[in-house]
Amino acid sequence: MSELLALIPTLLQILLFLIMFGMGMTLTIPDFTRIGTAPKAVLTGLVNQIVLVPCIAYGIVLLVPMEPMIAMGLMICACCPGGAVSNLFTYLAKGDTALSISLTAISSIVTIFTIPLIINFSLDAILGASGKSIHLPLGKTIFNIFKLTALPVFLGMILSYKFPLTANKSKPIIKWGSIIVIVIALIFMVMKLEEIGDSLAFLKASFVSVLLLNLSTLGIGFLSAKSLKLTTKQAATVSIESGMQNNVLGMAIAIGLLDSPKMAATAGVYGVIMCIIAIGMIRLFRNMILKEEKHEFTIRE
Repeated sequence: MSELLALIPTLLQILLFLIMFGMGMTLTIPDFTRIGTAPKAVLTGLVNQIVLVPCIAYGIVLLVPMEPMIAMGLMICACCPGGAVSNLFTYLAKGDTALSISLTAISSIVTIFTIPLIINFSLDAILGASGKSIHLPLGKTIFNIFKLTALPVFLGMILSYKFPLTANKSKPIIKWGSIIVIVIALIFMVMKLEEIGDSLAFLKASFVSVLLLNLSTLGIGFLSAKSLKLTTKQAATVSIESGMQNNVLGMAIAIGLLDSPKMAATAGVYGVIMCIIAIGMIRLFRNMILKEEKHEFTIRE
């Protein structure tokens, strides 16, 4: 068992690579160029993901009493892009799946550069002088995140281009397989937490802040999109992309780059809570979208 626990940081990175590779197999070049055809929806989603979500997380850190390591874990979650699971939940909610995939694809590239900046700022702001010793070197961190996110996405896209029929048939398997891989990653996370302490205690310590982050980003994502007169389908998509971050990437960064299972605990809790809340949001968004589509159909008649 001790040998397996020692391998968990490496296993998390392998699982993340597999998730991003699978996502790459579902992407095409138009997913990266959709900003030209639907600029308002894409820009709204990107601003929410890359700017507003970290700002909201930092506001929660300032307002809600929590341990510094839990607070750092929250900031790590907030600076991660949306994951492949957000695409699946958008599809189940009858949202704009093409927009969701585009947002995930573009944000996965942009956050390669923003993640180390936000994490280093957070280390200074939250840990102060003690955070100086674990600062992430910018160039090395960008490369490490690139090889765990953008590289497998590109490889998946190449495979999809070379074998389009196989990739298309594999899409349902990839979507549900991503959830299975995330569950495996969460199991590894719990095992690692049990090695250093009590996983239930970590859950209690991070629950309130994680719940606040998830609910507030879902809500602000939807309201910001509607305020810009996007459709309910697009607003639901922006909401899901804003409120569902790639928690496996967060765990991999916390354990693999920062060597801190305590920081990773927040990402693990976030992954569980965001999926539970998303189940309810799927039903809510489906009803709203179907109602809007029925109304538009009635007007056309």
